[in-house]
Amino acid sequence: MNSVSTIFETLGGPTKVARILGVGFTTASEMKRRGSIPVKYWPKLVEACEANGVDGVTYERLVVMHSEAAQ
Repeated sequence: MNSVSTIFETLGGPTKVARILGVGFTTASEMKRRGSIPVKYWPKLVEACEANGVDGVTYERLVVMHSEAAQ
């Protein structure tokens, strides 16, 4: 995993990520567009990735991903 967009694609798009995170479609879609997922959603995201066999989504990787995007 190297970007927020890749995470969204791997999990099935903004609609599915919205359900996972417990937010509306517009909120999830905006996260994807910005390339940033607020930290408060990371636990649900990491848990969902583990449950769905999606490798490479860890807290450490999310930190790196977000810091690279911010530069």
